[in-house]
Formats: sequence, structure tokens, C-alpha cells
Amino acid sequence: MKELELLKEIEEAIFHQKEKLIKMGQKKMHPFTEEELYQPFDCPSLANDPEFLYEEGIYHGQLGVMSLIKAFISESGARS
Repeated sequence: MKELELLKEIEEAIFHQKEKLIKMGQKKMHPFTEEELYQPFDCPSLANDPEFLYEEGIYHGQLGVMSLIKAFISESGARS
């Protein structure tokens, strides 16, 4: 069950980071939706914003960690 608690915590962190990025993006361009979050280089004001790029890096890192943990849990379950 600790794995599920960990996944929940990471999912919550990812959700908050995504919300933070969307708010940052909305300050730079209108309209800014979740879709633009995955194409920031289409908007020069975001592509050249070091703060946005830093926060985007955190977001993508969190997604990578989530994938890694899910794969580890899946492999651990298969070995049991």
C-alpha cells in the first residue's frame, strides 16, 4: 500500500506543478490552455522565459519519476 500512497503524492505534486505552469503561461499569452503546455516553443515569450522553462523541466521530471515508479511497481508485482 505504500506504493499507492507514493503514487498519490507524486500525482498531487504533478497536478500542482501543471497548474503553476498554466498560470504562468496565462500571464504570458492569451489564451493559454493545457494544450499549449505541451508546445511551449510555439510561443516565443515562453520559449525564451527561463523561469517558465525551469518550471517546465520540473514538471517533465515529475512525469518521468511517475513513469519510473509505475514501471517499478509493475515489475515488482510481476515477480511476486
